[in-house]
Amino acid sequence: MRFWTTTVVALAVATGVSCPAAAEDPSIDLKLFGKHEIAGGLSACHLAFWQKDRDPDTDKYAYLIYMPFDEYGAPTEATIEIGKEKIALSETARGDTNLPSRLGYRLYSSADHATHVIVQIEEATGIDALVTIDKARVTVVRDDLPPFVAGARGVIGCPLPPKAATAEQPVAASPADADPAPAEPSASSGVSVFPGPDGLPFGPAQDLAASSDVPNAVRREIAAYAPDECADPSTLAYGGARYALNDAFTLWEVPCFLGAYLGSSVFAITQNPPTDWVSVLTLPNPPALEGENNVGLMNPQVLPERGLMISTSVGRGEGDCGTYQVFRLMDAPGETFELQLLEYREKVQCDGVQVEPTAWPLQFRAEN
Repeated sequence: MRFWTTTVVALAVATGVSCPAAAEDPSIDLKLFGKHEIAGGLSACHLAFWQKDRDPDTDKYAYLIYMPFDEYGAPTEATIEIGKEKIALSETARGDTNLPSRLGYRLYSSADHATHVIVQIEEATGIDALVTIDKARVTVVRDDLPPFVAGARGVIGCPLPPKAATAEQPVAASPADADPAPAEPSASSGVSVFPGPDGLPFGPAQDLAASSDVPNAVRREIAAYAPDECADPSTLAYGGARYALNDAFTLWEVPCFLGAYLGSSVFAITQNPPTDWVSVLTLPNPPALEGENNVGLMNPQVLPERGLMISTSVGRGEGDCGTYQVFRLMDAPGETFELQLLEYREKVQCDGVQVEPTAWPLQFRAEN
C-alpha cells in the first residue's frame, strides 16, 4: 500500500510485548504514566490506552497514550512519554468505521512527524457514550529505531462513574429508549444526525481478512477503471469489507490508499455469487462543481442501515479545512445501483480553526 513504509512494516512484522522495558539498544524508551501525571486529571470524556496487564485505577503507571476531549466533545492533543520527554500527538488518519461494530486503525503523529503511534483495535464493546477496547495493539515508530509494540486495552468516549448504577438508583434507559451520545465525537459524529433522506438499506459490514477475499473481477475492474485512485487493488491499504445489498448483489469496499491523514476506498458491486460483471460506484459532484466524477471515498464512513456513505477529505493534518460529502445508495436503470449526492460542504480556508466537518459551510444539499 502507498503509505508510510516504516509503519506498514511495523504493523506487519511486530509482535506484542507485555511490559515497556527497553529491548536491545537502540530502542524506543517508551514510558508508562499514571493519572497523577495528566495535567488537570482525566477529562470527563477521553481516549486512553493502557498496557494490557495494567489497571489505571490501581497501578501507578499504566497509560501508553492519553487524549482528552474538549468541552464540545472534540478530540484534542494526545500524549505519550518517551524517556523524559512528553510528546504531543494529533490524530492524522483513521481506518475504522462505527466502533464497536467495526474495528480498525488509528494513526497519531507529532508535529515534526518524528514520532508516530498506530493503534490497532481488535476487540471492542460499546455502552451508550462509552466504547471499551478489550484488545488492541499500540505501535510506536520513530526514525532509525525498531518499532515498539505493546498489547493494550482502553476506552473511547465518556466513562460512566464507578457507582453510576446501584440497587437504590433507577436503571438507565436502554439504547432503544434513549438518545445516546456518539462513542467518540469526531469527523464521523455528524453522520448519525444527518437529517436524511436515507438510501437503500443493506446488510452490516463483513470484514475482509485479506485482498484474496476480494473477487479477481473486482480488482481487475478497479485497476482498469480507476488507476489513479487505486493503482494496486491487489493489496488492501487497511481492512476492507463486503455488504449484502440483497440476495442477488454484494457491495465490496476495497481500501486503496492510506496516507498520513487520509485514507480512501473504492466501492464496487457484483452479483451474488460474484461473476465477471462488476459495477464501480462513482461519486457525483454537486451541480455547480465542474470536473469528472471520481470513485475514491475519502476516510469513508458507511451506515448500512440507512444506505448512506460519507466522504471526509481534509486539506491537511490539522483537519481545519477540506470537503465533506454525504451520498445515498439508490436503484439505477439496468437492475443495478448508483450513488446520489445529498450534501456537500467545503471549508476552503485552512485557518487553524477546527470545527466538525458537519459544520463546514454548506455548498449543496439535494432537495429530496
